[in-house]
Amino acid sequence: MRKALFIALALALVATYAVPTATEATTLQSGTLIKGESFTTVYYFGADGKRYVFPNSKTYFTWFDDFNTVITITDSELGAILIGGNVIYKPNSRLVKITTDPKTYWVGNYGKLHHVTTETIAKNLFGTEWNKRIDDVPDAFFTNYSLGEPIDSESLPSYTATTTINKNLGLSDEPDPVYAGDGTITLGATANGSTVDLDWTMSGMTSPKGFKVVKNTTGNPVYPGDAYHYLSDPNAREDTWTGLANGTYYFRVCEYLGGSCGVYSNQVAVTVEGGSTSDGEIALTASTSGDTVNLSWSVTGIDTTNGFKIVKNTTGSPVYPGDSYVYKSSPTVRSYSWSGLSAGTYYFRVCEYLGGSCGVYSNQVEVAVEGVTSSGGTIDLDGTVDGTTINLSWTLTDMTSDGGFKIVKNTTGSPVYPGDTYHYEGDPDSRTDIWKYMDPGTYYFRVCEYLGGSCGVYSNQVELTVE
Repeated sequence: MRKALFIALALALVATYAVPTATEATTLQSGTLIKGESFTTVYYFGADGKRYVFPNSKTYFTWFDDFNTVITITDSELGAILIGGNVIYKPNSRLVKITTDPKTYWVGNYGKLHHVTTETIAKNLFGTEWNKRIDDVPDAFFTNYSLGEPIDSESLPSYTATTTINKNLGLSDEPDPVYAGDGTITLGATANGSTVDLDWTMSGMTSPKGFKVVKNTTGNPVYPGDAYHYLSDPNAREDTWTGLANGTYYFRVCEYLGGSCGVYSNQVAVTVEGGSTSDGEIALTASTSGDTVNLSWSVTGIDTTNGFKIVKNTTGSPVYPGDSYVYKSSPTVRSYSWSGLSAGTYYFRVCEYLGGSCGVYSNQVEVAVEGVTSSGGTIDLDGTVDGTTINLSWTLTDMTSDGGFKIVKNTTGSPVYPGDTYHYEGDPDSRTDIWKYMDPGTYYFRVCEYLGGSCGVYSNQVELTVE
């Protein structure tokens, strides 16, 4: 994904562009990441109303961990914004050099480069693996920087921690737009038969990537995890759920960050009276074969125009929305094989799909699956911090992991897959992993034996702090 949403390359030099003056059509907040509808290049919208180019992905990832807050504007709006220049490395993020000069430089404020004069100083300031922090800057972009005093002692030049590109370019001291943590969303709802209409207001915040409208029948719905609608328009303020079965539903709206939510609204509880009242029946049976459960069902007295949801969990009474499911849109389908399951006990039901919710449910079947079993044994994990990079390594005892490994991370402890951020190493012989450009903070890591869809054996947890 990082490579797919790639940053402007060397061809995106300022001198090669000829674009008209910015127009009023582009109503953007300073500090927003933007791209056009037909282009993957990402720009920083500066406080001077111009867009700034990231020369390469390495520069981008000194400022941002991902592309979660990039918003898409029309190509014509993008073309109306003048190019202001190139983005430079975040201060104190990396060491840099150019291919035609053997000197290594530390990056300070405003693109000031300070020559690190000896290897001993480099080791003492940046660790024994200091050379792994060096990025090559293309000669064409080296002119974006200026030279400062050399570093000839074991202390860095005075600098100010800079959190925005605007500040580092000398454009503005104002913070970038807040995408999570501040502001409020206030949600209201009304029911009309089997339809629920939602509307909301916002205060003290924006949501450039739109909203997730989440729903369940138990309370405090979340994304990911519960049923949702996605509204990509940052200006959306209403949503409608139709075809709901009788019952009480809980709704919230959240600021979408791309893969997760930021600010959530208040919760509203809505009782629906007008959904499915069918008195029909769905009779479900199941058999197993290795990691596969074969399901079949019969239907009596039900209009299945919208097809079926096959739902599954490991605790009993699975429902849609809420639990894992497969959707079969054909009203005549009567069987499904759920494969790739790890060892364990699963509960299945099939329901009449009403479009957004279920009507009549089948009986529940409980199935024990042999699945892809764990090989047992232990995984011992170790990690080190080198600047903004975390290096992980592990060993296996009395086990193999033919499906490779999931390396999972969070900031709260006991990370799991699925559920938390992860890297996947498909090679069963892999024993190392690297996480680069980490923000300051404390992180928790584990490595698990990947079984295909879930984890088997987990390693010990390591806690690492990036300063």
